[in-house]
Amino acid sequence: MFGDSFCDFPERLRALGVERHFTKGDHIFTVGEAIGTCYLIQKGTVKIYIDHENGRRSILDFASGGSWLGELSLFCEEDYIKENQVVEETVCLEFHLREVRRLCMEDALISFYFASYISKKLMARSGRMSEYLNYSMEKRLASFILEHQQGGKYNLSHTDVSEYLNVSYRHVLYVMKKFCNEGLIAKEKGYVILNEKRLKEISDSSM
Repeated sequence: MFGDSFCDFPERLRALGVERHFTKGDHIFTVGEAIGTCYLIQKGTVKIYIDHENGRRSILDFASGGSWLGELSLFCEEDYIKENQVVEETVCLEFHLREVRRLCMEDALISFYFASYISKKLMARSGRMSEYLNYSMEKRLASFILEHQQGGKYNLSHTDVSEYLNVSYRHVLYVMKKFCNEGLIAKEKGYVILNEKRLKEISDSSM
């Protein structure tokens, strides 16, 4: 999720992690369960969402490499577990909350690592809300593709993306076709990025 998430990952913390693999459709956390673990995603993507009483769904985030799941429970009791589902095969490091809390109390570096991560996460969400209100769909979708591509390939469903970006499915499909026609991406078991430089130019533009 954030470019330096692995670079400043404390080795003392890494040593506690146990590698876990999840397949598409799995739920890492189950609504109603007590949280005893947290996870650092190394590879893959997990959809975080809420199903409302009126039948509608709000997708809050797509967590990918470098993102934590359940880290807020280190510092507070979460009122409820948000729905989550693996959308691409995912590899995580699993940590027991009790052990990580102990490290946070013993080691200021590890506490600062989590404080920095959570701060960056909040700033990224604030920036995303600003983009929703002020920028074009082309800029927003280019940014989204670059953020969630895996090794030059992008596989998230248009339905999920339209819910996340709060636009119609047809609008997402239209812009994706536009990017294909312009040679930026190509449809191939999902999409493959052909011109990352141009996508980044669109993502960084002020349009």
